[in-house]
Amino acid sequence: MEKLYVNEIRRDGEVSTVGLFYSRAEAEKIVDMLRAIPERSHCRYEIVEAVRHLLSEKQAKRTSIFTEV
Repeated sequence: MEKLYVNEIRRDGEVSTVGLFYSRAEAEKIVDMLRAIPERSHCRYEIVEAVRHLLSEKQAKRTSIFTEV
């Protein structure tokens, strides 16, 4: 089963995950819907494959960011 993340990239470079989708058509549909929202017209969107080891690395990095004070 294909697993794809849709990420929103804002003007300031901040990246936010929109969601996890199980088909490219579904991911492209949500990107089209988001682009149609005027408040989000300045954002870019990327569709990336959810790779298990990359997700683990990203989670570890996020955890370390949140635990550092």
